[in-house]
Amino acid sequence: MPKQLKGTVRNALLLILASFTVAGCSLFVSHYDASAYQYFTSLKAYHLMFLDDFTVGDDKTWNETAVKSACNTGELKFREATAYAAGKNDQSRVHAFDYLHNVFKNECKLSLSSKKLFGKYFSQQEEQQVGQNYDWAIKGELSRVGASAK
Repeated sequence: MPKQLKGTVRNALLLILASFTVAGCSLFVSHYDASAYQYFTSLKAYHLMFLDDFTVGDDKTWNETAVKSACNTGELKFREATAYAAGKNDQSRVHAFDYLHNVFKNECKLSLSSKKLFGKYFSQQEEQQVGQNYDWAIKGELSRVGASAK
C-alpha cells in the first residue's frame, strides 16, 4: 500500500474512532431534566426569600414559630427534590441538592439558636454566596445533553 494511501486510511480510522468516542460520551452523561431545573430554581427563590424574611429590617421581629414553619417548609422542599434526583439515579444532582440543603439547614439552626434576625451584612454576604451556588447548579443542569439553548 502506498504511503499516501496508508496515511489516508489511518486518518479515516482516527476520524471514525473520534466520532464514536464523542458520540459515546453522551451515553455516560445524564440528560437535561426540566423537573430538576424547576426544583433548583424554586429552591433558590425559597432560600433567598427565607434569608430576606429573617433579616433585620423596619418593623421586623424574630418569631420562633415563623422560623420553624419556614424551616419545615424548606425541609420538605429539599426532601422532595433529593428524592426526585435519587429516583432518577443521578448522584450528581443528589449531591447538589444535599449541598444546598445543608446550607439551608445551617441557616435554620443559626436563626433558631441565636433567637434573633440575621444581620444585614450577614444576609447580604449569604445571599450572594447562596445565589451563586444555585446559579452553578442551574448552569450545570442547563449544560446537560438535551438542554435547550438559552
